[in-house]
Amino acid sequence: MTATRPKVGLRIDSDVVKEQALQLGADGHLVGVLARPSAPPRVAGDLATPAVLLLNAGVIHRVGPHRLHVILARRLAARGMTSLRLDLSGIGDSRPVPGALSFRESAVVDTRSAMDRLAADGERRFVLFGLCSGSDNALATAAVDERVVGLVLLDPPAYPTARSRARKLAARVRGLGTARAVLTWGGATLARRLRARVDAARGRAAGEDDAVTGGRGMPAIAEYRARLGALVERGVAILMVFSGALGERYNATNQLFELFPELRGRIEVAYFPGANHTFTERDAQAQLVETVCVWMERRR
Repeated sequence: MTATRPKVGLRIDSDVVKEQALQLGADGHLVGVLARPSAPPRVAGDLATPAVLLLNAGVIHRVGPHRLHVILARRLAARGMTSLRLDLSGIGDSRPVPGALSFRESAVVDTRSAMDRLAADGERRFVLFGLCSGSDNALATAAVDERVVGLVLLDPPAYPTARSRARKLAARVRGLGTARAVLTWGGATLARRLRARVDAARGRAAGEDDAVTGGRGMPAIAEYRARLGALVERGVAILMVFSGALGERYNATNQLFELFPELRGRIEVAYFPGANHTFTERDAQAQLVETVCVWMERRR
């Protein structure tokens, strides 16, 4: 039997999905779009399935990169699930709010305000979906709000391991082909690393964290371990999705458990080695959307 690929970007009839623009927050400065199934819940008053909040990826507004949030929200609604794609303060159509809060603190306040608004309609449990900095905001919100019962984190914090470095090296050697090419590359690599050490000693090189993370702020590994451990102990369901854009920071399906073996069987992982960071390719986006929808259907 030939596998059928999930289709992305097709129109979903309005008799299946209803969408509504909302103003949220204490002064209505936040804007979001609610997507929900047109049909009533299978059981009257049944709101056991969590609502999904789709958080901004960086400063991309609520449609998401390459309309990912729109496509996912409509797919979820067509399968009986409610979602809200939200613009945080100062992003998209949401007004900035004066104050001394950091970006992360403001994002947590905004996300909790959105949950308050949906709670007024009877929603009691929430799954947060975020890509890159959106995953960081989702983690920060989950840490302080027990209404969050699930997280879908795309390219969350990731750290190289000894095995991931070995896998990268092996792939590079295989790609070079000849012994002469390997020796030439090895000599150049050694010289480059020696120069980097000299530069670092002189204080001219970028910090180690920037070299590892590409400039994105990451928690210390011990802090990250404690945060994830506390969430799974609380019963928060977590799906981590990694793209092939992370290099040695993530280059195998189960690399998370090389670093955190105690989380094996407690966090679910999906790895898309052929996908870029924002899932630009339609096939990769289709597979991602289907993965998230199936995972969410198990949260019913």
